[in-house]
Amino acid sequence: MILGRRSDPATTPVIIIVRDRLEPLQLLVEWLERAGARHLVLLDNDSTYPPLVEYLAASPHDVRLLGRNLGHRSPWLSGVAQELGWRRHYVVTDPDVVPDEDCPLEVLHHLHDVVGRHPSLTKVGLGLRIDDLPAHYVHRDDVMAWEAQFWRTLIEPGLFRADVDTTFALNRARTPGFEGLAARTGWPYVARHLPWYADSDNPTDEARYYRSHTDAGVNSWDGDVLPHWKRATIDRAEG
Repeated sequence: MILGRRSDPATTPVIIIVRDRLEPLQLLVEWLERAGARHLVLLDNDSTYPPLVEYLAASPHDVRLLGRNLGHRSPWLSGVAQELGWRRHYVVTDPDVVPDEDCPLEVLHHLHDVVGRHPSLTKVGLGLRIDDLPAHYVHRDDVMAWEAQFWRTLIEPGLFRADVDTTFALNRARTPGFEGLAARTGWPYVARHLPWYADSDNPTDEARYYRSHTDAGVNSWDGDVLPHWKRATIDRAEG
């Protein structure tokens, strides 16, 4: 039996990594609520942005306050992924990856189906749109050059062999999340990475706060200049 296959996809634990971003988190939570997801876990990495702190305090969902910043691997470093994903598949996502408006609401059912049909895959995530990125985003061309690689290797219609980090992916039960084969879905099961749509010359107050309270080397697409490791990686991919 494939672990997690018989469970109701609507009750799949959806672990959202939270750190000083409120606006995209609200959009993601609202979308998941419309989709009927019933087990949302807001895993907070010691956020200090006051509106977000208030939002978490009032949330009806399962809020886990870590009291420290464990970064993008916090679901596993904190043990939350192991707790919730021991006997069933589980989703991990950043707060700023929101399914596209044309993404079917039964996305969790679809991801479960793909994982069930492909036992070699440890995780399946939503493809990220790059066809509509605005010119006012300073790293638009770099994002398109980098992300193009994840749309090249077709497994089957609507499914591509591609690495997945923490961008809305269903992880197979009892897997650590950063090992094994991964895939991304194609249209219409796609999402937008909202920072790629920002007006770089006119950041919001929230964006300014986030950038002033984060490590630019980790959050590589948010600064005015890409960190050296990201620049070198993109240059290798293009060359």
